[in-house]
Amino acid sequence: MTELMPEAVPVPAGTTSAVPSRTAGTRPNTLPYVSFNQLRSFHAVAVAGSITAAASLLHVSQPTVTIQLRQLEAHYGVELVRRTPRRVRLTELGESLFTITRQLFALEGEAVELLNSAGSTLRGRLRVGGVAPYFVMRLLSAFNRAHPGVTLSLLLDNSATVIRRLTEQEIDVGIVGQTTLDSRLHALPYSRQDVVLFCRDDHPWAARDGVRLAELDGTAVVLRERGSTCRLTLEQALQERGIVPRVTLEVCREGVREAVVAGFGVGITTDIEYVPDHRTRMLRILDADIFTEAFAVCLRERRSVSVTRAFMTTAEEFFDRGREERSRDKHGGGERSREKDGGEERSREDPGPEYRDSTGDRHSRECHGRG
Repeated sequence: MTELMPEAVPVPAGTTSAVPSRTAGTRPNTLPYVSFNQLRSFHAVAVAGSITAAASLLHVSQPTVTIQLRQLEAHYGVELVRRTPRRVRLTELGESLFTITRQLFALEGEAVELLNSAGSTLRGRLRVGGVAPYFVMRLLSAFNRAHPGVTLSLLLDNSATVIRRLTEQEIDVGIVGQTTLDSRLHALPYSRQDVVLFCRDDHPWAARDGVRLAELDGTAVVLRERGSTCRLTLEQALQERGIVPRVTLEVCREGVREAVVAGFGVGITTDIEYVPDHRTRMLRILDADIFTEAFAVCLRERRSVSVTRAFMTTAEEFFDRGREERSRDKHGGGERSREKDGGEERSREDPGPEYRDSTGDRHSRECHGRG
């Protein structure tokens, strides 16, 4: 059962249910009756987790929510919410009704968006989830310029959480770093980024351009939290080689850099996420092409909603533009960052199938990618 915060708001004396009788919906050639406001109050309690939060969500008083919830139960002679001295829970019937009201109010949102977008200007609200600001801000800026009538909100978390919030319809679209998605989700490729390491400026590796994966065996490392695609991708490559680093700390994205500076060990991130800092040095992985990919995602059943469709179109345009830029760079049409590696110059964009280590020996470069 879904656990909710307890609330004990009494129904004022003399309050009655101002709804038709239970048989009102059984007459032939009539629409079945149910109080939409009562369903809305029930749904808000189930979503928000308490009567107090539901009242805030609906911009009404707590007694209003409580009365409407009790009227709904009384009208049908059922128990949707079970109250105990310490907490409130949805009953089994309440859970089943919550599944239906999620669909119901999602459709209500679509109706509002349809009416809002009937004019020449797209209007409405779009709730966006993202794994990091740098993945999503430029996209949101472009979307905002194209559709100024749409109000945007942004949730930042790891990929697993963003996907969960999306499937529970707490957000509308997301930019995530994995595609271990279920069939309910529609995904479009958005960007690709290399997994890299970084160390403190006084670390023995600080003067180097990169390291081999085997050098991580037994090395103190700082990992992102579970659910991070960057972590999952690197762990997969390490496990395939039997390499076991010494994990000194697991921390969220924002804490990795400070943990490295504090001396916990070598940090793991992606090249797009790495922020140049005089206290740290970025290290490329020399013998494996390990990368993550970002994807724009939405629920399949809602991809035709006007604001969702507009966002996914903008994301697709971003990916196509980025792919063209990478292609130009790869063929010499753009500026490339070059590194000295064993006396040979190579491009970061096109490292080639082999690399030469500090002894002059050649090694093959393996590819490990994870969406």
